[in-house]
Amino acid sequence: MRNHRLDCACIALAAMLVVVPPVRGQTAGENDWRQGTTLAGFIGAASPSGSTDAAWGASIGWEVTPRFGIDARGTWLGANQDASAFAAAIGAHLALDSERPMVPFVSAGAGLYRAMFEAPLSRVPAFYRRRIVAGSDLVSRTFDDFAVVFGGGAEVFLSRHVALRPELTVLLVTTRSDVRAVPVYGIHLGYHFEEHPITPAPTWSGGRTVR
Repeated sequence: MRNHRLDCACIALAAMLVVVPPVRGQTAGENDWRQGTTLAGFIGAASPSGSTDAAWGASIGWEVTPRFGIDARGTWLGANQDASAFAAAIGAHLALDSERPMVPFVSAGAGLYRAMFEAPLSRVPAFYRRRIVAGSDLVSRTFDDFAVVFGGGAEVFLSRHVALRPELTVLLVTTRSDVRAVPVYGIHLGYHFEEHPITPAPTWSGGRTVR
């Protein structure tokens, strides 16, 4: 069942990447604003259970209004010899202000969190250890869980299209009876696409060019 849920989430994420509306972008002001698409890469760190692991990922977003957008993102965490994890989530992005160059925001969403272990039982966090039947001291197992995502930060525009987005996100990984918080913090480098008007082709009239 858990693998089936993860497959469904991955399909939904892929669908978001394919079905996102045509690449168009927002302009500097609300009066001439247009719906747009944002692509971003992420690098940072995660701090589950008091430890610190590297984190990186990518996201795509659709700007529905000047303040409201929808994001789909994938984040990899850890990837060391003992453990690694991957989170896929879709959520809403709400800007608290629309005036550039700095736009604070909050976000919330949901998705799936996959944790993979190849380690001695003593190194597995209690959140997972409690779900392992007593036996071998070496754990080789994958866990798929539902996750709720909350976050916030600010988007700092370096130019009309390019922006840095420092962000803190908390993944609440859940089971029926337990919750594990995984803070993820770092910075996104994003590009806001924009549709440029097409200049009409010139025509000829009386030996001179008319536009």
